[in-house]
Amino acid sequence: MKKSILIVGSGAREYALGRKFREDARVGDIYFCPGNGGTQSIGINVPYLDHAQLVDFALDKKVDLVVIGPENPLVEGLSDALAHAQIKVFGPSQQASLLESSKSFTKELAQAYGIPTAPYVLASSYQQACAQLGTYPIVIKADGLCQGKGVIIAQDEKQALQALEHLFTDKQQEKVLLEQFLPGFELSICALAHHQNYLLLPPSQSYKQLSGDGPNTGGMGAFAPSSLCNHALQHQIATQIIEPILKAMVEQNKPFIGVLYAGVMVVQTPEGLQPYLLECNVRFGDPECGVLLPLLKTPLLDLCLATLEDKLLDLQLELHPQHCLGVVLASKDYPYKISGGQSVYIDPIDEKKGHVDLGGIAQENGVFMVSGGRVGVCIGMGKSLHEAREHAYELVGKVQFEGMQFREDIGH
Repeated sequence: MKKSILIVGSGAREYALGRKFREDARVGDIYFCPGNGGTQSIGINVPYLDHAQLVDFALDKKVDLVVIGPENPLVEGLSDALAHAQIKVFGPSQQASLLESSKSFTKELAQAYGIPTAPYVLASSYQQACAQLGTYPIVIKADGLCQGKGVIIAQDEKQALQALEHLFTDKQQEKVLLEQFLPGFELSICALAHHQNYLLLPPSQSYKQLSGDGPNTGGMGAFAPSSLCNHALQHQIATQIIEPILKAMVEQNKPFIGVLYAGVMVVQTPEGLQPYLLECNVRFGDPECGVLLPLLKTPLLDLCLATLEDKLLDLQLELHPQHCLGVVLASKDYPYKISGGQSVYIDPIDEKKGHVDLGGIAQENGVFMVSGGRVGVCIGMGKSLHEAREHAYELVGKVQFEGMQFREDIGH
């Protein structure tokens, strides 16, 4: 009997998940809610449903597994609603999702459990935050969700005041963190976790800024695996960051089941390399998901079910011996606003070299149209990072739409 799967979300991450599930002969129907103009070629798009309707839909269609892509439904408790109806759901509970929905919760957890993290102060008003300024650069973070656009590295007082006004006034944040800037290199570490048992996926590196010194975005590109993270450093991150977080969540009665994503800054100290926790996400990153999934030889279905059934320690993670690099194609006014409606043209692609994960895209009468900020991710694969990079940028040349933005330095 083939397994039916419902993927919640509408971005390139959800397209990548559907694409990976589609490789598995055991998978039958794949539903996307709401999906995008590209996902309808992989499965069946279902219009937006509220939590109760989504539960009813999953029961009616006898869905075997629901995979929740974005953070909002997790933070709003969709996972709990599905679990309550005895539906298998890959995605942590609302309580466990505090790791992403509240940066102050994660910072306090890190302090309480001795997890290395940058020194910080928490401010609950513009005036209180201004009183804490002084040393630059300084990292200013929204406490709540901001779709990856709530972190600003202010180089001087003028930038800091602008950032604080933006977060308190425009974004209506109740609390803002002011954090010491850490110089080093950043890694994205994803672990499949069930309570205190976990399985690390290959380390990746992502590019958050629109350009070298531009504004922060939800992500402009990524590659995996990262040569900057050897086995010793990966072990250090696992024992100093991943394991204490999972232990803390169990002890706080918020046990974690799903993908724990740790943003880590690695700093050179006199004693050697030291990883620091920057932030947690409670789901696959986008575009990191697009460069991690093609590396997996172990079927995604097996990984999801082993996570839910607490069988991760019985699983041998097999990987393809290759590199993956993704370049995000963003619309004209990203990340400031969505400029939709432009026609998107994609020339024929050699699938042996890579593919395009479609995101902010609609389809009308067989024509692709821009409908979101990150329109797609060009995923290149190769025996080396250099080859994967060449293939990814070759793909970039095969996509055209008015106002297309992308970084030219991913993987450089």
